[in-house]
This record gives sequence, structure tokens and C-alpha cells, in this order.
Amino acid sequence: MAAYIRWDLTYDKFRQAYDNYSVVLGLRLVDLCGYEIAGQAHYAAIWERGSGPQQWTDHALPFDDYLTVYTERRAAGFRPVIVNGYNVGTKVYFATVWEKQERAGHPLWTSYHVVGLADLYTLVMEHRRNGYVPVDISGYRLGSGVFCSVVFEGWPGYDTRWDWIQPQVSAINYQNSFDGMDRERYRPVRAIGFSVPNSTYNRLDHFTSLWRRGVGRPFVARHNLDVGAFKSEVEHHEREKYRPVSVGGFSAGFGSAAVQRFCPIWEKREAGPVIEGLVETFMKYYDVPGLSLAISVDGRLVHAEGYGVADRASGEKVTAASRFRIASVAKPITSAAVMKLAETGRLSTIDLVFGNSGHLARFGTPTDPRVEDIIVLHLLRHSSGGWPYRPDDPMFGDPSLDHQQLITSVLANRPLNHDPGTRYAYSNFGYCVLGRVIEEVTGESYEAYVRREILAPCGIFDMELAGDTLADRRPGEVVYYDQNGGDPYGMAVTRMDAHGGWLARASDLLRFLARVDGSATPPDILDPDWIAYMTKPSGLAGSDGYACGWSVHGSRWGHGGDLPGSTSLLRRIGGFGVAALINTRYLKDASDPLDTNAGLSKLVEAIHDQVDHWPAGPPL
Repeated sequence: MAAYIRWDLTYDKFRQAYDNYSVVLGLRLVDLCGYEIAGQAHYAAIWERGSGPQQWTDHALPFDDYLTVYTERRAAGFRPVIVNGYNVGTKVYFATVWEKQERAGHPLWTSYHVVGLADLYTLVMEHRRNGYVPVDISGYRLGSGVFCSVVFEGWPGYDTRWDWIQPQVSAINYQNSFDGMDRERYRPVRAIGFSVPNSTYNRLDHFTSLWRRGVGRPFVARHNLDVGAFKSEVEHHEREKYRPVSVGGFSAGFGSAAVQRFCPIWEKREAGPVIEGLVETFMKYYDVPGLSLAISVDGRLVHAEGYGVADRASGEKVTAASRFRIASVAKPITSAAVMKLAETGRLSTIDLVFGNSGHLARFGTPTDPRVEDIIVLHLLRHSSGGWPYRPDDPMFGDPSLDHQQLITSVLANRPLNHDPGTRYAYSNFGYCVLGRVIEEVTGESYEAYVRREILAPCGIFDMELAGDTLADRRPGEVVYYDQNGGDPYGMAVTRMDAHGGWLARASDLLRFLARVDGSATPPDILDPDWIAYMTKPSGLAGSDGYACGWSVHGSRWGHGGDLPGSTSLLRRIGGFGVAALINTRYLKDASDPLDTNAGLSKLVEAIHDQVDHWPAGPPL
């Protein structure tokens, strides 16, 4: 767990904390509030490790400047997620957090920073009828009145499953409302207090909170704690491995009489509820029909679940047993097969591939003589010098050609762009060629060798090559839906065998990953030296950590893939492994906010970052 809660921060100390946590450590602000102590502004905040949109913050934004900043931020593509109003003397300030909108208009949002306390209930209920959820709320004094700021987020057409406790004066009434929400299986996600002047009692402290239903994480919440009690609670819940999610700092009282109070919330981030919430948001955002997700921790399967539909027409559900095209996640499998042959002395990674001395001499004499210098290692590292997947991938050419016809045609008509071994250029065709090298060396089909020597030792017996057409749909296979207008059933998928043709369950991909990860449990199918060789980045310009069939960045290594109608990801982060498969694709360019490759990566990173407690699971 990487979450840090800080309070009693002056203006300068908050800047220092922000520079440390947000800039240096790359953590995200998940809560921010301001309050007055002895005529000075102080701040409390929570940072946590996690992925998400770009953030921008201002913790001392004067009331008169808010609309100008709001207009500037919105024009720059940001939306407010926290607008915390607070007083210093008679002046009003806002502590704000904004996030870059990655998808215009979805989720919908709106915010208000001057809502009369008497008008708050009507505003919230009007938005509730239109499918909007309040995600932040605060109260402050302006002149002789009390006002609130509210931020709403909307998913029209979906059940938002939320509720709130409107500002309550009586602590007893608030506690009764709180207990009722808890009984109805809601959980609080934001709580805040604020003081209202009163001639009889000097002040009346109000408390309000926002709640979600259906995500049953264990939580602890308190309200109106003084600083001593708050500090004690922080220390206790850190020991109990609860994660802080809301500080709820506010000024109880006014001016020199103001004292700090807190309404904190902690959660125990257990796997099931966290994953449920993240997957639900992901599938809405990226318009995903169905998803299969499997997760392992230290060699044990701790989560395997299907979500959504395998077939929109029939309503068939995705289950943990559903099979998906895995696209380029096939490349690590092919790489492992080559390493197994090298480990057993049946080939070398420096063997020539083409020409009279190459494994594929029978495929003809290349037009470009440099092709005869290509070795197996060049193909593994995408450094053959030619045949990149963009802009004209040979693998998506004439589907009537078999492997030999296709390779012979490419050798005769497609010269290299660069000398072999000098540059990185991602090549599906290169891995197709590796599949033929495996066949030449073993004397059997690529599929048969891989199933017997790689998959079966991993305990995988149901993986097979996918068919090309809808009529070729295999038992348990999902139906594919492409968001770019591509035809999932207009490709030679079976011909893609070694670079993208496999069909698999997510849990089977984890079984493979667990046996090539260098960990002793479960035992690997390759010697440690060959695993190290396979996962050592080439260092070539533009390769961005690519090794032999794996993208490697320290303890993070894996591979993603996509074809029309499908997106896949297999990733290892230390002892954490994840396989995620969906039956749709949106692909335009790397910066496009709807890119399903980037979205799937963000989903698995968020799960890794946000789950603190995993269940026990069986060995893979």
C-alpha cells in the first residue's frame, strides 16, 4: 500500500509536500481540503500511488479568481474533481484538484461553487434525476450567508447506486443517518464538516457525506475529531492496513476561535470490490462488451472472472472459461519456444534464417542480399531491417496465400529498409518467420510443438489456434466487435499463428507467465539463464525496453496485442501477474484517449496500485 495522509500544512509546507509526493514520487492527489487555524490557512491532503489522468491543483485559489481559472482549465481540457471551499477570516478560498479529460463528454460532469445552503437539496436531487453523482462537496461562509461547492459526475443511462446525507446540524442525527446508510450496504467516499454562525450557540457545526452502494469494501469513518484523536486514528489504521481516502478537514468556529476538526474515512482495499468498481468504469468508458480478467500473486491464482457479454446477439455471458483471440500476446509464447530449442541445442539464436546456410533456404533466394544476414535473434528483437507492421503489414495481405507462399512473395518483392541488427521496427512478419524456423527445426507444425513442449508443461491443454471466420468460432470463444469499422472475420487469423493466432483463457496465459518468470514457484520451463537472455532489452534505438518477445521495464514486463475486434494484455509486475482480454478494439494512434490498448494497461495498473489485500488462491 502506498498512501500518505498529511495535515497541519501551511501554504509553504503544502507546496513542499506536493513537490515531494506529486512531482518527485509521481503520486496522485486523492483528497485536498483547506481550513483556518489562528488566522492562517492550513491544508490536509492524501496522496496515493496509482494511474490516472494528468492532474492540476491550486490549494489557495481566491474566490474572485475562481471563474477565471475555471474557464482557463476547462479550455485546456481539464475538469474539476475537488473544489473545497474554506475561509480565512472573512475571505473565501478554494483548494482544487483538476484532471485532464481523456474522453470528451464521458463521463459527463458539472460543478457549482456558490450554492446557497437552503438550495443545496433541490440542486442535488435535480441532478440525481438526470443520472449525476455528487463526487465532492464542501461548505463555507460568504458575507452573511453560508454556501456550498458541489462537483457532479454523470453516467446517464446507468444505475449510479449512490446516496448522500445532506448537511446535518445535530451530531446525533448525523450518526443516525450514517448508521442507516451503513445498514443499507452503502459506504462513504467523502465526508466534510463546516460551521454556520448562530447567535444563540455562537456556531452550529454541519456534517455531510457522499456514499456509494454495491462496492462493499470494509471501511472506518469518523466525524468531528480533534487533532489529537485524529492523529491517534491515523496511526491505528496505518497499523491495521487501512488506506485513507478522505480527510474531511475543516474549521470549527471562526477567526481566532477556529479550531481544526476532521471527518476522516479509511478503506480496506480488498480485491473483489476494488476490481468490480474499476472494471465497471473501464467497460463503460471504452464501450467494452466483454472482458476476462485473471490475476496471480506469488504464483497463486487470486482472481479469475468474466464480465459482460461474449455475444451481444444472444446475451451469452463472459465467464472465466471464455476464450479470446490473444493477438500479439502470442509473441512471448513463440519466443519461449525458440528459447526451449536453443536450451536443448536444437538451434542457436545466431543461426542464419535465409539463404543457402539458413534454416529456411527452401523458401527461395531473396531479392535483397542483406536478407541473408538475418539471424534468429534479429527476428526475436524486431531488428531484421524490414517488413514492419506499419504502414503495410505483410501479414494482412492476400489471405489466400499459405505461409510458404507469403514468405516467398515477400522475399521476392519486399527489400529491407535497413541493415539487419541496426534498428528496431516491430514486425509481425518476423514472428511468422520464426514459426517456420520452429517447424523446420522440429519437423512438425508450430502449433503441435508449442502445445507439447511449452503449453502442456505449464498445465495448459485447451489453447489452440483461432479460426478466421465467424463460422470457425471455437467452443467457448467470444464474438468480436470492432470500433474502427474493421472486420474481425475478414483476416487470415490462423496464418498469424506465431505472432497472433492463439486462442486462450486469461487464466491459461497466467499459467504460462508463471513458468517463465524466473521465480521458483511454480517451477519454470526454461533455465534461469535463458529466461534472463529472453528478457534482456536489446537497447536498440526506439525499442523502448523490447527484449525477445517481451517488453521489459525493470520488474514490469509483458506484452500487449490487438486485432480488429480484440485487445489483449499479459503483464508481470514483480510477483503480481495479470492477463486481460476484451472482445473489442478501438485503435487510432497512441495519443487517442479511447485507445483500448492504453485503456487495458491503465486498468491493470490501477488494480495493481489500488488493491491492498488479496485472497488466498490455488497454485497456478
